[in-house]
Amino acid sequence: MILDRISTEPFDTATAALLGRITLAETSGHWFHRQGDELRTYRDTTFDVKKIACSPGTAGNICSLTSRSKLPVGYAKLKCAATLPGEPDRDAPQPQKIYGLREFLGDGIGRALATLLLLSAPRARPLIWLDVLWQNERAIGFDTPFVFIAIADRTYTIGVQRYIFYAMARPLP
Repeated sequence: MILDRISTEPFDTATAALLGRITLAETSGHWFHRQGDELRTYRDTTFDVKKIACSPGTAGNICSLTSRSKLPVGYAKLKCAATLPGEPDRDAPQPQKIYGLREFLGDGIGRALATLLLLSAPRARPLIWLDVLWQNERAIGFDTPFVFIAIADRTYTIGVQRYIFYAMARPLP
């Protein structure tokens, strides 16, 4: 896989919002089978251009886009200080989004974005953590080369459905 660009600057929030909406529907939409319009509402809220525009400058968050043949194909976001599950007085960097268009899954986009986030994470804390939907075997398998281990279960409600996520952590490189 040849990426012609993986960068945090300049960050095009409209492109990131569109990539987020598309990739969520492509890769996770089937888990929202009882949602109906609630999936659209969730995507409208989570991937609102104004909301995403605030992310790069918020408390040192790092956002990145990657492209192939000059077309945007992936988006990632690292929250530099997120409260660790079960430890309200302790925070650590958290990759909140690592998305690639379905057509390009398996081409190394996620790995390239994850590597950028790991190397960009502030070293003030000894570890980095993320949430993964327990049913999302592809994402859990993706994390395997990076040696994340489960540290807690977390429950989120989206619309009328409840979802269980694994909070997973690893030492920073």
